[in-house]
Amino acid sequence: MNEAYGKQMMIIRKSTVEPIIGNLIEYLGMRKVNTIGIKLANKCMIMAGIAYNLKKLIKYGGKCFWDALLSLLSPRFVFSL
Repeated sequence: MNEAYGKQMMIIRKSTVEPIIGNLIEYLGMRKVNTIGIKLANKCMIMAGIAYNLKKLIKYGGKCFWDALLSLLSPRFVFSL
């Protein structure tokens, strides 16, 4: 790998992805994922990320959180994994 490109990617990973995964492991007890297969482990990580984001939204969102929640409950959204 190109050294300059590798340094740039490490800066991006340190600021976006790795702190979140570290928080999930340390504070939400996700040291082990009790699933078999990459697809199920990926689904578990997605659900943990959603839970992490909802926790932050509830903590810092205030009134905006409830507006966002009500808009998600409208029939125009269809969820699938």
